[in-house]
This record gives sequence, C-alpha cells and structure tokens, in this order.
Amino acid sequence: MNVPVIRYRPMEFDLRAGATSARIRCLVMELISGANVLKACFSVAGQREFVKVVFPHADIFRVIDDMHLPLEEDDDLIIGHVSNHFAYRVDGAPFWSQQQEVLEAVSPGSTHYRFVTGGSCLDVISSHEPVIGWVMETHG
Repeated sequence: MNVPVIRYRPMEFDLRAGATSARIRCLVMELISGANVLKACFSVAGQREFVKVVFPHADIFRVIDDMHLPLEEDDDLIIGHVSNHFAYRVDGAPFWSQQQEVLEAVSPGSTHYRFVTGGSCLDVISSHEPVIGWVMETHG
C-alpha cells in the first residue's frame, strides 16, 4: 500500500521563540499593479517587534486552526516537521494537492508555504518567495 507523504522543509528564520508563542496579528491581501500582494504580521510573546511576511503575489491562502491539521493529514506519512518551528515549504499536503493541477498550469513554480503559530496555521500557495523580517508596526 502506498502511503501519501507530506514533506516539511523548514525555512530559516529566527523567531526568537517557539512557534507556539506566535499569533497572527493581521492579514491583508491587496491588489497592487495586478498582483495579489499578501501581507501577514505575527506577534510573538516577549517581543516588542512583529514578524512581517510579505508575498509579492499569492495565488491562494487560508488560515486554519492548528487542531484541524491532524484531521486533514490523517494517515499521511509526515517527514521533516520540526517541533515548534515557524516557517516551512510543504510538499504533498492535501491543501496543495487539491490545487496543484490547475496552479501548475497557470502559475508554474508555485510552492506551498506554511506558517505555524500557537493557535493557527497560515497556508500560502505562491510562485514567489516570501520576504520575512522584523518590523516595529503591523500596518503597511
């Protein structure tokens, strides 16, 4: 029997704490010059600054309660997941698999990104790498 595999590839970013101490503070999608620019800000317990994640263009995104991920991943084999890690590239997850055929045709090079917090996960499918950094303000 062939068991589906979900491969997590951790992205390097110093959250200065575990992912469970992060929370989504704001999430904004703006149409700018024909691109769906996605901006997400995360608060992190004990930090005065916020983590800002910006995708120059995002095809699809969702926020899901982290309690629902095990139901979605069911009996899939999970490889590469690091406990309490914040940012990943993900291959083989159901969220990507449901969109993959169409997006590979209209947006070649699309990748599934996942940002894990203490209560939710932000999934983004984009052919653009995110820019991740620390900022003092959550807006703009």
